Amino acid sequence: MAKAEEAPLRAYKSYSKRMSDHVAVALVVYTLALIFLVTPTIESGGTSIFPYFVLVLFVAAVIPLCRNLERRWQTLDANARPGDGLESRYFADRLKLWVAAIAIPAALAVLFTVF
Repeated sequence: MAKAEEAPLRAYKSYSKRMSDHVAVALVVYTLALIFLVTPTIESGGTSIFPYFVLVLFVAAVIPLCRNLERRWQTLDANARPGDGLESRYFADRLKLWVAAIAIPAALAVLFTVF
């Protein structure tokens, strides 16, 4: 039985690494939402490859935005000083990221269903 004194301490993870983790998982969620919400709503009259081509385009359009967010946090983390208010920026950016990862596929599914 392990004692509390012998338990390993969790290492501090920087904001840039935490944001990078969130970006990676948000991209997976975004892609899965596109696959299961948007792709079935895209009607293709001829070939069946068209919905998947559109899927690739939507994912490719979001990747540069996610990379810019990661770069921003690498810069903010590198130049951070105590009391800079990075925590509030981190929570705001994380909220924006997750709202976009969920809302964009939902909005696209509605658009493709209506039009």
